[in-house]
Amino acid sequence: MPSFIWDREPSEAYDEPYEYGAQEQFAREAEAVVLRLKSIYELQNHSFSRSDQTAQRAVWMLQVDALSALSDAIDLVGEKRFRVASRLFRDVVETLDTSYYFSLAGDTASHNLKKWYQNEVISHRVSRDFVKQHHGSERAEHLRSVYTDLSKYTHRTFRALSMSYILGRGDTAVYDGFYGKDGRLVLPHVVSFSYAILAGLIKRFVRFAVDTEQVSAQDEIDLWATCLEKDTVERRFGVGPGQHRRGPSISLDES
Repeated sequence: MPSFIWDREPSEAYDEPYEYGAQEQFAREAEAVVLRLKSIYELQNHSFSRSDQTAQRAVWMLQVDALSALSDAIDLVGEKRFRVASRLFRDVVETLDTSYYFSLAGDTASHNLKKWYQNEVISHRVSRDFVKQHHGSERAEHLRSVYTDLSKYTHRTFRALSMSYILGRGDTAVYDGFYGKDGRLVLPHVVSFSYAILAGLIKRFVRFAVDTEQVSAQDEIDLWATCLEKDTVERRFGVGPGQHRRGPSISLDES
């Protein structure tokens, strides 16, 4: 994929955040991907009656919601409002997993599907149990791990909140949000980190969309072919040939 951000590890992105050109390229590509996906999902507008309580409608509605959350998150990170964007990350995962469960579990999910239409909450554990039964413990554990990690930003753990702080004079905590709305003091590390997470979430969305037959395999091929730029913005910092390493890195350790 043209922008290397699409395959970037979030922890590495946090340590080496100054790839501004590559991040701008990723933002353009991500926006193009989301817009193309919206045009595909829009084809099912006016397809479901008011009384329709099928799995097909539930899957479409849930994935439209996840897609809208991704679109909002791209805009928010671009505006350096990562604190709001981070609250959407787990939401995307949870919504996608519920759609996956309703789409592929068949009659097994009928009881929970009825509950969902009655405005009841379907726990994420239900999706994880389905994955464990049909795809094995390893994949289910990976899903649990991702969900748990993103939940820390939803529930605002110390480490999640600390990403908005730097050390000031005398090793005092300085919050970047007290210095205006133009983002002048927003740490580049958290913006870079957020773009890397968004890249993984968008790829996950496309994979789930194909698995649940909301997007065809050919549409997926066309999506990446038309939405990604042909020339890659080369990375500037790292450990590769001709690259520089910025340092020292900011640690993510709570200690």
